[in-house]
Amino acid sequence: MQYAFAKRWNACEVKINARAQAIADEEEKLSLDQQALQLAEEAYASLKQLAGDIYRASHVDELLNANYELKIQELSNAVRLAANRQLPLDKLTKKFEHRKQQTLNLIDQVKTSGTVKQLTEKLEQAEDSDLVKNSQHKLQQLIRSAKEFGEELPETLNDAKTRLDAIWAQRHQTEQAAKNALRDFSELARKGLWAAEQGFVRKARAIQKELQEKRAQLAEIPKGIQAKLDDFEAQLVKLGDWHEFAVTPKKESLITQMQALANTSIAPETLATKIHELQDSWKEVSKGVQQQDDELWQQFQQASAIAYAPCKEFFEAQAAEREHNLKKRRELVGQLQQYLQGYDFANAVWKDVEQTLKTARAEWQTYWPVPRKAGNELQKEFENLMEQLFGKITSEYESNKTAKQALIEQAQTLVTAADARAATETIKQLQTQWKGIGKSWHKEDQQLWQEFRKHCDAVFALRNQAFEAAKEQRQAIAAQAEQLIERLNQFAAQTLEQLNAAKAEIESIKTEFTTLDLPKEAKGLYNKFNASIAAIAAKRDSARNQAEEQSWTDLFGALNTLREYELAVIAQTDGESLATKKTNLETLIANTPRWPTGCFSLVQQRLAKADAISGAIQATNTELLHTLTIRAEILAGQESPAADKQARMAYQVKQMQQGFGQRDNSFEPLVLEWIALGGVATPTYTTLLSRFNNARAQGVKS
Repeated sequence: MQYAFAKRWNACEVKINARAQAIADEEEKLSLDQQALQLAEEAYASLKQLAGDIYRASHVDELLNANYELKIQELSNAVRLAANRQLPLDKLTKKFEHRKQQTLNLIDQVKTSGTVKQLTEKLEQAEDSDLVKNSQHKLQQLIRSAKEFGEELPETLNDAKTRLDAIWAQRHQTEQAAKNALRDFSELARKGLWAAEQGFVRKARAIQKELQEKRAQLAEIPKGIQAKLDDFEAQLVKLGDWHEFAVTPKKESLITQMQALANTSIAPETLATKIHELQDSWKEVSKGVQQQDDELWQQFQQASAIAYAPCKEFFEAQAAEREHNLKKRRELVGQLQQYLQGYDFANAVWKDVEQTLKTARAEWQTYWPVPRKAGNELQKEFENLMEQLFGKITSEYESNKTAKQALIEQAQTLVTAADARAATETIKQLQTQWKGIGKSWHKEDQQLWQEFRKHCDAVFALRNQAFEAAKEQRQAIAAQAEQLIERLNQFAAQTLEQLNAAKAEIESIKTEFTTLDLPKEAKGLYNKFNASIAAIAAKRDSARNQAEEQSWTDLFGALNTLREYELAVIAQTDGESLATKKTNLETLIANTPRWPTGCFSLVQQRLAKADAISGAIQATNTELLHTLTIRAEILAGQESPAADKQARMAYQVKQMQQGFGQRDNSFEPLVLEWIALGGVATPTYTTLLSRFNNARAQGVKS
């Protein structure tokens, strides 16, 4: 059994090894196939590169030394070896063979004709037309062969093609120019023959001169054109002979007219014009004449000199004026140069710069006339300086225009701003900035201003709308404030009890008023509100004062009734009458609504002691009440009656001895003492009470 298992295991192991070897062989084959394919593609790429190297070669010797045929054969062997592995290389092999044949043909062509560089140099250096054509032909062949490769031309060949195209263009242009020149020459000869046949001497002579100039520029002239030229020359000779015969009478007439001008009194300018007209006429009749008549010419010249003599001084003065004007213009140019070089254009007053430009132009115009040639040259220099100055202004204007356009853009964004007040303040700042910017071109400046103002008006319109809304809101708030003030005014007419009951409501109105968003200018409302609050406070104070005063009146009334009861006790009035008086007194005390602070208990204490009062107590109290009255007058700073001066002095001395000059400073202790002193007789009590109350009233005021 073990033997059978070992046998099967060996057989399995053999199969496994065979399979592993097969896989290894397959992987090796794939690797070799991949290498072969890569070798073939690299060979084709190298062959393409080789063609470019051939075109870039400087000399044929480089081809011979490089042995390109051997390299091509090695590349061909590489492709053939790759193809032997039965790979799908048919397409690549055909492309390689086609490129190989083209490259070999190119090598033969270059060895026979020369390299691109050699042919280009021959083309540029050759003077013989046949050599030029031969080099052109060979270069064109190389270009055609390169195009057969189906790729872009190498850089060297592309440069050669560009040069070749330029030579062809120049050659064509030269040939075309020669044809055009010959055609123009033939046409000019025809026109000359026609002018001679028509008797136009001046025109015919001018054409003759032009033909002579053009003839020197032509290499050769066809026979037909030469025959036409010969006919023109023959006809011109005949025309000259006739013209000589016809112009002599005209010259004699011009001499007579010139001699007549010597005796005229016409203005120099008009005289000079007539002289020039006669001279121009002499030139006109003399054109086309082969031989000049010297005698007639001398007569005409002499007559011209005599006639021109009066004009000489006039024109010399004019020449001096022109020189003076030229000098002034030069000075003005120098001033402009200094101005442009020395003026601080960074801080320029552009209004002054513009005025300088206008003044310079106006002053320049006043210096006229000037010599033509020198004046023209100086005019160019002046215009150049004016353009520089105008350029400065233009630059400033454009800068101002740009700055204003920026402000317009900012103003436009403010039209839709949410905060109208802030937008208005910003637009005012922009307006201030606008004023600080100089002007631009008038028309553009007006347009910019109109656009800027449109946005400003829109912002102000929004502000006005906001103002109106705010005004309405302020008016509503003011009306609410008026209502609150009116309610406060109504409280001012109420009693103290009503005011005390409405205290919470009044505080609520005050709080509501203070929370209103009143504008700063609503000072009148604040004044009215404060006046209403003050009126209520005054009402309260007045009511309190009245109540206070009433309490004092009630106090002293009760004390007086109590005193009368005490007097009845001292007088030992019958019991029934005394009891009635006491009952009435108690009722009065019980029904008194308000007592000054601290007084009620003292009144009760005095009432409790009233039944025990005696004449001796009465006398003591009378003396104490007298002294108390003097003390009140001293405290109020009032004089005491003359009868009490001695008693007053004695009291003050006693006070000085006991209190080191200290004195009472409040009436309250005096009042409390007054309450406790009862039983004083009516005449004395009435007098002392009057003095005491006067002193108390004076003390309250002070």
